[in-house]
Amino acid sequence: MLDKFFKTIEKITPAKYRWILNHDGFKRYFANTGWMFFGQMFSLLVSFFIGAWIARYLGPENYGVLNYSIAFAGLFSFIASLGVDGILIRELVAHPEQRDELLGTTFRLKIIGGLIAFLLITLSILIFKSTLLIKILTILFASCFILQAINVVSSYFQAEVKSKYNVKATLVSTLISSILKIIVILLGYGVIWIIIVYVLDFVWQWIWLVKSYQSCGLKIKAWHFNKEVALKILKNSWPLMLASAAWFIYLRIDQVMIGALLGNLEVGIYAAAVKLVEVWYFVPGIICGSLFPAIINAKKMGSVVYKKRLKALYLLMIAIAVFIAIVSTILAHWIIVVLYGTAYLAAVIILKIYVWSGVGLFLGIAINQYFLSENQSHYIFFYNLLSMITNIVLNLVLIPKIGLTGAAWATLISYSAGPIIVLIISLFGGFKIEDNKY
Repeated sequence: MLDKFFKTIEKITPAKYRWILNHDGFKRYFANTGWMFFGQMFSLLVSFFIGAWIARYLGPENYGVLNYSIAFAGLFSFIASLGVDGILIRELVAHPEQRDELLGTTFRLKIIGGLIAFLLITLSILIFKSTLLIKILTILFASCFILQAINVVSSYFQAEVKSKYNVKATLVSTLISSILKIIVILLGYGVIWIIIVYVLDFVWQWIWLVKSYQSCGLKIKAWHFNKEVALKILKNSWPLMLASAAWFIYLRIDQVMIGALLGNLEVGIYAAAVKLVEVWYFVPGIICGSLFPAIINAKKMGSVVYKKRLKALYLLMIAIAVFIAIVSTILAHWIIVVLYGTAYLAAVIILKIYVWSGVGLFLGIAINQYFLSENQSHYIFFYNLLSMITNIVLNLVLIPKIGLTGAAWATLISYSAGPIIVLIISLFGGFKIEDNKY
């Protein structure tokens, strides 16, 4: 059905607009994207304003302690995910009849990965030179990685283009957690209680995702583990896991390095600016995630249509990111003062620099979708590895010299390097597209 739709849209005329809007394939993907966009927008906006309230409540120093602990734990998150999410979605789309086997196997793998991540985080933070409070916060947050194994259900709904179930789970979790955070603030409780509420986010999601899965007439008891399937998934996912390692390291390493080189107060200032940019990171994830099944199906129509779809996706990512960057740069001072207060004024210049890194990041996420659809996941690893190395080296050079702005410039340059290099290689035919690969 979608193949017919994509072939016809190439010959589109204004008179056919109504037909397209009424097309089942268009309605399905548009509704799915709409659900994802609404759910993420609502959840992130609520979480963002509650987060700003928390930043005001804690002050830069304690807010820095909170974000440093989360960033440190985040360096190990790739072990919990194992890089299997994209592989699982692809396999569920290609082999829906193997649903119980795929979900059961992947769930078991992610539980094991979560336990390993938790143990490594605990061991590392106990060895690493840090305060007792940071050790406690980091270990508490690390438990999230075990709970996130239930996200295999979310992958199933995404593969089935039924993201409304994921959205409902996110909304329930956001509402409950927001209420709890407000209670913690009003009662004057400390940062440990706030991190506990963060962990409980995953508990609410777990409960609602299981409930939604069962409401579709499906049974988790039917899931079963298959050793051969596990080996096949791991064989395909290890490059993605390494890519995730590079991704999460270069996404969070700046805050860890700022904490080690400058202090917790500076982490709090820097994190305040970063949160204002990261609130938009759901946009490329939603667009690419919702359209990923359609991109895979486009392969069947040949490289011409496939390339047009990819080009349109790249241009859309760039346009959205540039618009966000321009608006944020103009309003940076007003945004910081209104949301965080004058204690965070130093974050204004950080925001003006950091927000432009979103252009490279948005485009990079779209490029990763291309590599995944081409089953060339090893390129994702090298892409993220390049960005990670660039980020670490630039942080080591710039932070001691120019402080927080150095970290912001390091992020901007490293986020931009990957997409530029990939596009240059593509111009010289470095990445080949094979027709009808699937």
